[in-house]
Amino acid sequence: MRNIMFMCGLLACTLLHAEDEPVMKLTALELIEIPVTANPLSLSNDDLANPVRIFSGKDLQNRKNSSLGAVLDGVPGITNNSWGESVGQPVIRGMDSNRIKILNNGMEIKDVSNMSGDHAVAIDTLSSEQIELIRGPASIIYGGGAVGGVINIIDHRIHSEYIDGVFGKYDQNFGGANNQSSSAFAFDYGHNDNLMFHLDGYQRDSKNLSIPGFSVSKRLVESDDEFTRDKYGKDTLQSSDNKSAGGSLGVSHFFDDGFTGLAFSGHRVDYGNPLEAGGKFDLNTNKYDYVLEKNKISTLISKMKFHLGYSDYDHKELEPDGAVGAEYIDKGTDGKLEFVHSYFNNSPGVLGFNFGKSNFSKSQGDPLIANNQRNNFSFYLLEDYFVGKHKVSIGYRHDFNRYRSNDFTSDDGCTAAYTSSTDCASSGGTEESTTFGKTNKTFNSNNLTLGTVSELNKQWKLSLNLSHNERAPAHNELYSYGHHHATETIEQGSRDLKKERSNTIDAQFKWSNQRTIFTFSPYYTDFPSYIGLLNSGETQNHLHEGEDDSEALAVYKTQNIPAKFYGFEVQGSLSLSNNYGLNVWGDFVRAKNKDGGNLPRIPPVRIGTGITYDWNTISSSLDLMHVFNQTNIGQYELKTDDYTNMKLTMNYKLPMNNNINLYLKGDNLLDHEKRDHTSFLKDKVLMGSRSLMLGVTGDF
Repeated sequence: MRNIMFMCGLLACTLLHAEDEPVMKLTALELIEIPVTANPLSLSNDDLANPVRIFSGKDLQNRKNSSLGAVLDGVPGITNNSWGESVGQPVIRGMDSNRIKILNNGMEIKDVSNMSGDHAVAIDTLSSEQIELIRGPASIIYGGGAVGGVINIIDHRIHSEYIDGVFGKYDQNFGGANNQSSSAFAFDYGHNDNLMFHLDGYQRDSKNLSIPGFSVSKRLVESDDEFTRDKYGKDTLQSSDNKSAGGSLGVSHFFDDGFTGLAFSGHRVDYGNPLEAGGKFDLNTNKYDYVLEKNKISTLISKMKFHLGYSDYDHKELEPDGAVGAEYIDKGTDGKLEFVHSYFNNSPGVLGFNFGKSNFSKSQGDPLIANNQRNNFSFYLLEDYFVGKHKVSIGYRHDFNRYRSNDFTSDDGCTAAYTSSTDCASSGGTEESTTFGKTNKTFNSNNLTLGTVSELNKQWKLSLNLSHNERAPAHNELYSYGHHHATETIEQGSRDLKKERSNTIDAQFKWSNQRTIFTFSPYYTDFPSYIGLLNSGETQNHLHEGEDDSEALAVYKTQNIPAKFYGFEVQGSLSLSNNYGLNVWGDFVRAKNKDGGNLPRIPPVRIGTGITYDWNTISSSLDLMHVFNQTNIGQYELKTDDYTNMKLTMNYKLPMNNNINLYLKGDNLLDHEKRDHTSFLKDKVLMGSRSLMLGVTGDF
């Protein structure tokens, strides 16, 4: 309540001090989609040194799914690190976790999804208006060390432009392999030429996931006699249900050459743990945002933007009887101040500052990670120059990170197997634990990018990007040490970790004419120091409540190693006629430990093709994606079989009211067994069976 009162008071102050001048009005019909709303330079796709992929409108609607990873899965270069149907984290070019920045309206989402595959990203795309994938020099302004890229989820809870009158939209759907029912709405109102109000809400209710066969793979059963094919379900995946709800409220005030706004958003999701019948996860997050933007500051500064956010995040892991087995709490403030300027040349540049403070605690359950506090401060600079027909972008970012951790004693487990009738010592084992004192760690990291865009002729365009990235270890990489109940692993971080350092070269060759577009995007990243969570081959034994025999859990250790990633994406589209189009795409990535062997959980080769049809109020597409088997596996990792996924989307706008759209989505129409090689659960959990979903969207 105090936070709400504080933010309301802050908004009132800004309203009193804002210049009450008339502002230019836009009607809803005059709105123009901004190509990259996360980009303060407002550059178009083709102006960026490495083009940004944007999902909005019908394209985004056709992609929306239960998790962010599932929404983006199938985009060239992006795969899904799934935890059943309810949780999915995006993997970009084989990189996940802390090498990807996930933003909401340009600010990093605060959650614990980077700690483990079972932790959901604390946002639902049901209420999103646009999703952007950002690579190249522009990504440097959103965070250091984002080697994989930046994903920005955009909504309009704080409007940046005035729109007169009342308008909104809604979405309702039913079906899918998880028998889902979901609905979402957004309502906006522009009043008195200078005020805009926003309200949105959503809910999702899905049942246990239907799967085409046994949850556990043959390879896992053959390699470990502890597992049976139906251990986690046959035809239906146990404890894979999901209930989520949330919404936001925002208000914006417009004045001469600027605006200010305030918003509150809440998100809650309860989802099952497929590894434990009746086990649940309960995620709650509340977020407060304040934005102030002022244009035409001076002849050299065209825009100033200040964004302040506060997050209160809570994640509980519940036992089947409802008891809390683990709880993660993260509270903190983040801020950004940036200036769009022309100090150094006639082209626009951006100078910015980030700052933040977070407090993390694990208050219940087995010891896994030390409570800690994190402080960060950054400044960044992105400049554009033109040399003939060549555009050059230069970016620099410096990050300062400080960690303070509390005393901590871990629960490593027993060195020998034991039963409920004997303890660890009587079975001949030793109950191991490790004690750590208070620790202070400080890291300074630098990121530098150089990108070019060149028009070689009317058909060919070349984008080239060179970057040096440094990333401070995340708090979970430093301070985790013990039994992670949800993933059934022992995770051992290291307080001696060094910065992650990498050098990347990537390019995009684009050929286009009136009917055809073709792109080829190769890349190579060398890591002199890569922070990897790797299976050590060691095990520790834990006896879970209610069971008779202890389980041998694999020990994963976080360590600095030399590594390299390389691969490419290819994509093409051809207009066959006024109504038909053809799309083809593919991606390939390899990742190696330069000390020997492959890195684990790297996506296999994929190729896809699709045909589209548009006629009057009807649009549809039929897509076929083949995912090859993955045999280039890491140590202690199992191979993954290939599969083919066929998807169908159909949209029909009602002739009597073009604002109402009916849609049909079909997934896994061939009913193949699908396993995500990037997932820790890929041999325990099968993805959904053949399914259809029917929905309706509308706007007013």
